[in-house]
Amino acid sequence: MRILVADASRHTRAIIAEILRSAGLRDLIQASNGQELCDHTEQHRPRIVITASALPGMSGLDFTKLIRTGLNFVPRETSIILTTDAPTRSFLEAARMHGVDEIVAVPFTTASLMTRVRSVIERPRPFIDCASYVGPCRRRLMLQDYKGARRRAVEPAVIPAPGPNWNVESNRSAVRLCVQKMSEYKGGLAPEPHAKLKAVYLAVMKQETREEQERDESLGITAKAFGRYLSTLAEGEAPDAQVIADHIDTLHALTLDPSQADADRTS
Repeated sequence: MRILVADASRHTRAIIAEILRSAGLRDLIQASNGQELCDHTEQHRPRIVITASALPGMSGLDFTKLIRTGLNFVPRETSIILTTDAPTRSFLEAARMHGVDEIVAVPFTTASLMTRVRSVIERPRPFIDCASYVGPCRRRLMLQDYKGARRRAVEPAVIPAPGPNWNVESNRSAVRLCVQKMSEYKGGLAPEPHAKLKAVYLAVMKQETREEQERDESLGITAKAFGRYLSTLAEGEAPDAQVIADHIDTLHALTLDPSQADADRTS
């Protein structure tokens, strides 16, 4: 897990590096200004960049925009954590719109920094790549008590109670990918399958624990098959409505009734 730490202050870099090393993250690179930050990012391709919001020669937001729009084949999914001593509402909104993964307010504690680092390692948000935005999904929570206007087609009438299936991260990640892909075709999706898909999504997001549970083979196979089908569609190609409906119905059934017998789930 290679991590790049960038800050104009040698003392701050040393503190962050020591916190990361104490957590077992020892593949560290340091940068003191914007030029070094870009050079090291290109050369070493870190998995995570922890950078101050203001560096000599470059701001953290400018760096984020550079990565998200493409910097000499550096992965645009690179996780970016900004540290700032001015976490104002306007700055937080700007960071969100630029595609920053996490914000750490200065002064920070070991716990606050490692919470953000673990978040991008263990619970990365789906990566969105569209004309108006590139970066981690900006929706962090599904608010069950939200009373505002519903802008995303039809909401499910009943939110299913999540079962132990969703404690398996690989299954949750597969379904998140399906939901992300489906958003590309939501304009042609009928209300009923959209509602079912939303119910699956809510069940996935409601369980965000790392507890080890028995792997749900049927759910994993279904989600990954759905993802494979969607990923093979050519740009602009409309998906087959029946294939979409079959996959959504299956995911919906597996989500709502995790107590089914193994033979029934496999069938």
